[in-house]
Amino acid sequence: MKAGDIMSISAIILAAGYSRRMGKNKLLLKYRGKSLIEHTIETIEKCGFSEIILVGRNKKIIEIGNRYGLVVVKNQNADKGISESIKLGVIHAKKTNGYMFFTADQPFLDENTIKKLTHEFTENYDYIIVPKCDVRHGNPVIFPISFKDDFLKLQGDVGGKIIINENLDKVKLIEINDGWELFDVDTNENYEYILKLEENNEYV
Repeated sequence: MKAGDIMSISAIILAAGYSRRMGKNKLLLKYRGKSLIEHTIETIEKCGFSEIILVGRNKKIIEIGNRYGLVVVKNQNADKGISESIKLGVIHAKKTNGYMFFTADQPFLDENTIKKLTHEFTENYDYIIVPKCDVRHGNPVIFPISFKDDFLKLQGDVGGKIIINENLDKVKLIEINDGWELFDVDTNENYEYILKLEENNEYV
């Protein structure tokens, strides 16, 4: 990049998983009147990305993405693992400086945290930006465009973590204020827990 260039980041929502641990598509589960995928999309829309790409498999997920006017890509090979969704997101991104990957199962993720991470990337655009709270790391993560070829080489159920582990000297950990933002809904117990919070009006 040159001085004065406008920094652009493509938001990529990885929404083609099978939610096998839950036995149903967790991104369609309701929380506070909306599905988890809708919460994610609406939060991302507030953050000024150059584009928002949704990689999906489920018909309802794809319909939701279209309704919000996102760049929607259907993953025909989701059974091969998350690498297929990552590659599709990267391939369909327009000219960009980086990719920010979202898993869409973090109902407490806040727009201010996303903006904090994107701001760090504009200041350190050669680095992988990873949010952390205390000792826990999580999503969403921003990768510079320089890792495009690494993503396109991924195979199977392998995501960005392998690229992070192979490039630890290029990782910048950003402390966030609230560890709850890293909380993801992976199990029925996780979902029941956030419903109980909702029922008791104990919003995180």
